Amino acid sequence: MKVREIMSTPVTTLEPDDNLAFAEELMTVERVRHLPVLDGELLVGLLSHRDILLASESLLKKSAVDQDLERKRKTAVREVMRGSVDTISPNDDAADAADFMLTEKIGCLPVVDEQHRLLGIVTDADFVTLARDALRAGKITKAKQPAVQASTATATAARGAQKIASKKGTVTKIVPKVPAQATTRKGMAPRRTPTRRSA
Repeated sequence: MKVREIMSTPVTTLEPDDNLAFAEELMTVERVRHLPVLDGELLVGLLSHRDILLASESLLKKSAVDQDLERKRKTAVREVMRGSVDTISPNDDAADAADFMLTEKIGCLPVVDEQHRLLGIVTDADFVTLARDALRAGKITKAKQPAVQASTATATAARGAQKIASKKGTVTKIVPKVPAQATTRKGMAPRRTPTRRSA
């Protein structure tokens, strides 16, 4: 399967002079986490939601919210975007794209032609969609099992996974309980036992 068969197109893009407030709003409206930055037709950078978060004021302080929005309005995308972007060709193998994304721990690869013009984008969501479709079609019937033996922690995680599966689609986060005799570090309050929370 080739990249062109799974890439998303058309792609929502930014220009280098757009501001971060606009970029953040665009990500929210379009429900995307990566926006390629184009100068004319050429790809010159990439802005991710993480890049915006790193450039943001701490929203833990109430007074910082307005200051953060004002600063984002004054900050151009070119100041925060990554200018060095890994890309892929539409004729490359989709499995190679997946391998590269997994190895480099990146969430997307812009798809470009020989002149570096943007044609599409491959994201981790495209691969999740591909896996879902294969599962529904019965093309994947058995998951690859890890080669290591189950430890106590793995067994506990497996029990947690079984509890999640028993909910039939309701995803919950299982937080391990802290032993009652947990020691307290000097100067710190004792830890409370965590409880199960909905995700």
